[in-house]
Amino acid sequence: MCPFKITFHVSVNYNSGVVYKMFRNALYCSCGGLPAQSERLAYKSLVPHVERLMRTLFEQLAARRGLIGKSLTSGMKKWFGGGSGGNLANLSAISFPPESLEMQSRRLADLAFMFGLFSFAYSQYRSVKKDFEHGQAWLHHAAATEMAAMALYFSDSSISPKHFPRHYFDVALENQLNYSGKYTSVMRCALNAAHVLGNLTMVKEAAALLSSVSTLDNDMCVAVTQAHASRYFEEAKMTRKAAFYRVLAGNRFMKAGLKQNALECYRLALHKYINTSWDSVEDHLSAILSTDTTDRKLAVECACRLLRESDLQTDVNHAAFVDNFVETLSRFKAGGEADPVLLPVPLIDVRSVRVICGERPEPGDVPVNNGVPWIDIERAAFHTLAGSSSAFRPTHLVSDSETDNQRVRSTPPGERFRVDFTLRNPLKTSLTVQNVRLGLTDIHMKEGCENEQPFAGEEVIPMLTFQPEESKTVVLWVRPSAYLLGFRVESVLLQIASSSGVCVSGFLSINLRGKRLNKNPKQMKSVVYAADERLRANVAPKRWPLLDFRVTRKNQPQIFCGQAVTLTVDVENIGQELVTGLCVATDGVDCVSAETLDGRGGRNAITPGYAPTCSAVRTFNIGNVSIPVGEQMRLSVTVRAPPSCHSTANVGLLFFYRGENQTYREWRTVVTLDPIPLFEASASILDETHGIAAINMKNVMLASDAALARCEVIRIRLVAQRVDDRGHWSEIDTSTFSLQSMRVGPVHLDCEQSCNLCVCISVRKNCDLESENVGGPCWYLGPMPADCPSWPPALPCSRNESDEVLSSDEDYFHFAIFWKASVVNNEGHVSSIVGETFLVDPLSTARLRISGKSALSKSAAEDAGKGNRVRDTNPESPSLIISCRSIKPIIHDFEKNRLCQVPLELSVSNADDLKRTATITLRYTPKVHEAVSSLTQLPPENRQQLWIDREVVKATLVNGECRLFRFTISVSQPSVYDTAGLQLNLEAVFDDGEIRNFKVPNTLAVVSSF
Repeated sequence: MCPFKITFHVSVNYNSGVVYKMFRNALYCSCGGLPAQSERLAYKSLVPHVERLMRTLFEQLAARRGLIGKSLTSGMKKWFGGGSGGNLANLSAISFPPESLEMQSRRLADLAFMFGLFSFAYSQYRSVKKDFEHGQAWLHHAAATEMAAMALYFSDSSISPKHFPRHYFDVALENQLNYSGKYTSVMRCALNAAHVLGNLTMVKEAAALLSSVSTLDNDMCVAVTQAHASRYFEEAKMTRKAAFYRVLAGNRFMKAGLKQNALECYRLALHKYINTSWDSVEDHLSAILSTDTTDRKLAVECACRLLRESDLQTDVNHAAFVDNFVETLSRFKAGGEADPVLLPVPLIDVRSVRVICGERPEPGDVPVNNGVPWIDIERAAFHTLAGSSSAFRPTHLVSDSETDNQRVRSTPPGERFRVDFTLRNPLKTSLTVQNVRLGLTDIHMKEGCENEQPFAGEEVIPMLTFQPEESKTVVLWVRPSAYLLGFRVESVLLQIASSSGVCVSGFLSINLRGKRLNKNPKQMKSVVYAADERLRANVAPKRWPLLDFRVTRKNQPQIFCGQAVTLTVDVENIGQELVTGLCVATDGVDCVSAETLDGRGGRNAITPGYAPTCSAVRTFNIGNVSIPVGEQMRLSVTVRAPPSCHSTANVGLLFFYRGENQTYREWRTVVTLDPIPLFEASASILDETHGIAAINMKNVMLASDAALARCEVIRIRLVAQRVDDRGHWSEIDTSTFSLQSMRVGPVHLDCEQSCNLCVCISVRKNCDLESENVGGPCWYLGPMPADCPSWPPALPCSRNESDEVLSSDEDYFHFAIFWKASVVNNEGHVSSIVGETFLVDPLSTARLRISGKSALSKSAAEDAGKGNRVRDTNPESPSLIISCRSIKPIIHDFEKNRLCQVPLELSVSNADDLKRTATITLRYTPKVHEAVSSLTQLPPENRQQLWIDREVVKATLVNGECRLFRFTISVSQPSVYDTAGLQLNLEAVFDDGEIRNFKVPNTLAVVSSF
């Protein structure tokens, strides 16, 4: 057992033999007996001895003070005793002998405080501090005042901050600062006072008291008090002041040579300056911490924080920050090839991230999102080649922030998977990066191919230099092999180089998110985003066909209304698969024609057809085409410019093709047309009896806008259209009509010239169909060009006239005026163009009646009824055939006009097997029956969404007749509306008394806003 020697320093005389023996026994004892000996010493010797000593001191002090008391005699001495007029600086050196009344009183107070008699000690300290004050012993007064406050705090732990004498600490600390030369006394007083005030929830007062110690000339003491003051300021919710005092404390610690303490203060202060307007302070602290701290995580974090966009820093500072970043990572041996770090620069614009699967299209060929319904066009092209029963899935060769990216894309094997994005240098100095490539993860190989290489190649940019605040578009790619199942692009790997040539490796994360979801109440209340799978790809099991499309368009500075814009498309098979099918699809249903060109200059027109799934898309199926590998073919696509110049038109063209292994691919392009007027025409009725109409043609080009603009009319023809059984407008034969001119000769129109032509329209009789003396539906005023486009006629516009009774389907007639023009603008550019202008439904607008038309239409209706309306004569066979014309998507500006007009055309045919006459009633039933004073009384789903111009329409149909009803629907907001099926009912009363209700087919109208 090792003895322990214990030394006690006691300021009293222990005359008792018992105490001496206990001390002696306690000096040498075993470790196990020390607590027992200490407890025995305290309870049996020390405490009784102190009690006797305190009793003796108390009695002696009472006897020496007498009845008058020390305070009164001291006061009388002060006023009448002729006190010394010594220097105030010497007052701190006043001392009292141990046997003096003041020191004995202080000794009694100290003993009471040491043994827990805090109330008695407080009274003694309070009494003796007055004695020291009267004697001008300010150091003794400061100590007594401090102990009085401490004794009061320990005597009553529930004392309120309001009743606590806080000024005791203020006076004590002030006297210590003024008269004491010992830093330990000042620090003890300040820290004790702050501890007591902090426990009494007076944290602001504690911080203010500690901040007053900054007048000391000892850096370490000031740093300690300022560090404690910052903690109390933080408890008082004064975070900015707390951070400020931490910075001051760090500076004092740094001066005192305590570097680790200074760095800790800087670290705590930095979090309060991040993402605030105090950029200079943040950069200063980050620079110190990144250079001097030994904490790797903190150093790298601070070095990264310096490389951010800031208007306060100069190019020199940013260059130094880049070097500091590289040096910091090199010092901790971070940023190696095996241990890349997250780099703060350059910045990736996530909105610019675009993914292209395969070798085509090229980045410059990707059309901008301009409202073209690509999904509908692609679906129509797919069903044209694969059949309407095949399951359609979008190809998604190009994905960006505007596409639906919730599904994982498929990419062909052996072709590039390209990711292009924008990198931006936010610094005011140049930035050099090296070895830029894609970072890949989640690489899955096919079963049995784990030892094969997943990628056949990748793009690595050796060096890329960014000028200050410069942005660059970067295209990186990898070439997946046929052994790969799937992978994901996680980041961009690169190296940052310093001015000395040292490089560190790191990565830039690419974090993409989809569009915000708001389909259910939970998603509306919380911020939830859809998944974005752009950077994840599955490798297709088979190779895809690959065609290269090169589009050549005639260089022309300006496009004119109605002009024919010709695109020559050279198609080459640059892949490894035979192409067995090719289809062209477009949303320009009435303005696009397509032809194939052979090597000898021959042209073969491709018959257009409506898509089986969408009436707003027209397809051109080339048929069983065969394009071997390395072979070429040429197409010619002609687009007619819009007839008006009110807005820019975007016509989407999609080339969809099929390989011999039944894989598909597409290529898209957009023809943007912003025409100006050149040739305009209008028609009016002159003689309804003889079918004579006048056509007014005008060259609207101003003479000041062009050096020369001459238009020549080549052909005027009559065009008729009819709604077929599927509700599509289709051109019908007009060979039975005759268009005869009232004048002979060419028509040439220069700038601002006009011309009127009179034509006579009639129906050719059966005996005149083979006669050459009777004109046909076309009137030629000049030779037609060899490459005349064969585009479909313009679709009829909706009209609001009263319903007309037709023997069959109602026909729409147009005049189509084919013209050519030579234009020389003011810059000397010469353009030779052709075009065709369609007059908007001139005959129906003028209500022109053509002799013999009704009989001819009735005959056509009977032929169509025999071929297409064969039904069994049973009670369940439909007596009325109801069809609705499909409505094209409408774009309306609701800010200019609150209501949008939607045309609805309903065709009803009486095909009753019993040859009965039917009296029909079309009744519109509104969704809301009761009038309401405010829309807030109803939820959105129960409010009236649309209005109709006529709520009840009645008509009588004999057997074999067809009637066309036209309505105008008004809507107040963009949405998708069912204009007929839900709220439009048809009731038929036949002549034998039978009453039947018929369902009107659903007709959807898509209304969108600008």
